[in-house]
Amino acid sequence: MKKNVDDLGLFGGIPLFSTPRPIGQLAVPDIDRFLTFANGTAIPDAIRELECRLAAYHGVDHCIAMANAGFAIMLLMRHFAAGRAGNVIMPSFTFRGLPHFGVWAGQTPRFCDVDRTSHGLDPARVAAAIDAHTTSILAVCNAHHPGDIDGLCTVARDAGIPIFFDSVYALGCTHRGRLLGAFGQAEVYSLHATKLLNGFEGGYVTTSDAALARALRHAAGPAGLDVGLDPLHAAMALASLDDLDQVIARNEERYRTYRRLTADLAGFDVVERHDEPRERYNHLLVVGRIGADWPLDRDRTVALLRAEGANIHPYYSPPLHRSVHCPPGCGDVELPVTDHLASCLLQLPSGDLVSDGDVEDLAALLHLIAAHGDEIAARLDEAGR
Repeated sequence: MKKNVDDLGLFGGIPLFSTPRPIGQLAVPDIDRFLTFANGTAIPDAIRELECRLAAYHGVDHCIAMANAGFAIMLLMRHFAAGRAGNVIMPSFTFRGLPHFGVWAGQTPRFCDVDRTSHGLDPARVAAAIDAHTTSILAVCNAHHPGDIDGLCTVARDAGIPIFFDSVYALGCTHRGRLLGAFGQAEVYSLHATKLLNGFEGGYVTTSDAALARALRHAAGPAGLDVGLDPLHAAMALASLDDLDQVIARNEERYRTYRRLTADLAGFDVVERHDEPRERYNHLLVVGRIGADWPLDRDRTVALLRAEGANIHPYYSPPLHRSVHCPPGCGDVELPVTDHLASCLLQLPSGDLVSDGDVEDLAALLHLIAAHGDEIAARLDEAGR
């Protein structure tokens, strides 16, 4: 337990954690179950079985497994563009790879501002951004709030523009009591080990559009990019699928512990889920928010926690329109809500490699920072940090 400023790792103290505490899920299924699937003794075609089970889980007609979620997003953009060079409306407050996927698909990212609560695209801003060159809308659903799905789908329908969802962080979440997977023209999910459903690597698309499903299978198959999912990854995902509810339950326990132990901190809070009684959330991410009463800015807070072995990052900062990941010609846009969120949010350690005791230690560390913030700030200023 750290008791004073000299104990902090950034000032030479022993780090709180001897091994890093990550921000990814990193849940490992039963190894014997995985080996059964991998050896094919129970399921001859692991990929086909995975696609069937995921389609049933999401309540859709089709699931198309691919090597990763990035390929899925690229192929969807290219399909909706139908050979036209145009723009894809997307948030700037998101994963840094999305604009590059658009460029690969021959499209220019058109960044739109997000809602302050859901962190998802603002339908009014999307409606204003649509022009004659818009080929699709890429909305991003977050673990704590899927966003205004109804509003975005209405805007897309009225404009005659296809809309699809990056639901990588929203597996197991619901909207209007229905599991995500069947909204818009398609939804994209990841099977990376850091995500909720561990397939080592991989991704998949859900849709009930038979023509779209056929086109994606052709584009992803040997006659196209040849980016199908490896059977070994399908076996891992199948083994993990049976544990999904337990993984979510463990996530919720950690989230509630964070909320309880930081509730009395002035200027710091854990972003609350979109708390509709009938909705479900996966709590994959735990995001902290720095307020005006917190003694340090967000980046200094991140530096202090990283020095203690918390392998964390600012949350989607810098936003894409202000980062080196912004394609040329896309950054000249005013996104005030995005800029605000990117300045005050950070990810906290989460997932199966973070214990309740770790959460308690991190909460105690945050209380120490709050109690000695002025002294910490002065020492950082003196060191030029």
